[in-house]
Amino acid sequence: MQNVRGLKIRIQHDDVSVEFDGNYEEVWMSVNKYLSELYPSLCIVKKFLGTVDVSHIMSLLSGKAQIVNGRIIISAQVDAKKKILICLATAYVGKVFGLLENDALSPKEVSAITGLEERVTRARLSEMRKSGLVIKVDGGKYAFNTSAINMLAEEV
Repeated sequence: MQNVRGLKIRIQHDDVSVEFDGNYEEVWMSVNKYLSELYPSLCIVKKFLGTVDVSHIMSLLSGKAQIVNGRIIISAQVDAKKKILICLATAYVGKVFGLLENDALSPKEVSAITGLEERVTRARLSEMRKSGLVIKVDGGKYAFNTSAINMLAEEV
């Protein structure tokens, strides 16, 4: 997907035809905005079901982290918990867009990505799991808890 330079999407309904053209991020956000305006009930349903707006998470992470050649790079200079939250949120977005195979990472992987000592990473992950910011999954890996998006917005 990183090789895609331009993307064009056409939506047709009733007697209306709308085209969105640009890079995939711009097109993705424009299509989401268009559909939300066309069907306002989609926003209400999203909130009720707790559906996460991935483009919103991307905007929160913009300038703080990126995925390059299948690797997460954290550029934000923040404390350990914030780095870990940014790391796991980036993995979540990467998985959604097919840029990464997994959204759950081991403490060792998180440590390597964030540059934190593994013992510090393990301690912070344990604290973050207890407070509901991350989820511990099979194999001792951790994943971003999408209900922590408000914390991500505050922290980032």
